[in-house]
Amino acid sequence: MRAVAVHARERAAALISVVTDGWRGEVVTPLIPRDPSAPLRSALLNERSELLTELRTLDFRIYDTVRVEETGSADEYRIIDRFKCSAEQSPPSISPS
Repeated sequence: MRAVAVHARERAAALISVVTDGWRGEVVTPLIPRDPSAPLRSALLNERSELLTELRTLDFRIYDTVRVEETGSADEYRIIDRFKCSAEQSPPSISPS
């Protein structure tokens, strides 16, 4: 059982992708099995949770979460979390010449 959990954790870390431009981005968690007893499901959701916690620690705010149903024979879905920097940036001031 332990070897399965470690393998699932490594696979989950490899599957989840984070795309950002430094100010905003997305965390995409693909291939989440619907079966609650699936080791990969638990590993994916735990990895997603840790990434979102880390983003919040780094002063990002998650502003949108979308669940997308996968098409085809697989009984899976994916979650897309969109985030952006929570620190408000003021526009550069223009000094009169």
